Amino acid sequence: MEDEVFVQRIQEKIEKLTEGRIDLEIDHEDGSQLRVEFEREVPLVVLGANIFEFSGFARMCVEYAVESIRKQRPIEMLEFHLLLARN
Repeated sequence: MEDEVFVQRIQEKIEKLTEGRIDLEIDHEDGSQLRVEFEREVPLVVLGANIFEFSGFARMCVEYAVESIRKQRPIEMLEFHLLLARN
């Protein structure tokens, strides 16, 4: 699958699970980047380019983004570990 299609599918999945729009950017400098920004009208999700190499990282990023958007704040590391343990 081409990178652009993969990114589009990730964006569609996050938007479907959160029932809202997002902007999605890929950070090619920091491959492990995982961040959600709420200072904008539409949340900005920034994912590292490692999503193209590691499917587990991509799934984890989606889970983190969805939970953060639902709670309208970046979730804490312990919260995230508990979320992953439930899934």
